[in-house]
Amino acid sequence: MPVDILILGSGTIVQQLANEGLIDEYLFIMTPVVAGEGKPLFKHVKQFGLTLLETKAFRSGNVLLHYELKK
Repeated sequence: MPVDILILGSGTIVQQLANEGLIDEYLFIMTPVVAGEGKPLFKHVKQFGLTLLETKAFRSGNVLLHYELKK
């Protein structure tokens, strides 16, 4: 039985679940800032494909990107 879980700001848990193929959908909020360094979200994760389902732009300049795991 599938269970809905929302994870905010925990790259370690996301990496573990992604490597096991347990995440069906990804929602990314992109903020228009260029940072020279940062913590990668998908460090040590096996490569997989995503299909873009939806985008939404906000007046702030942020963009919401909604993806599902490529089938």
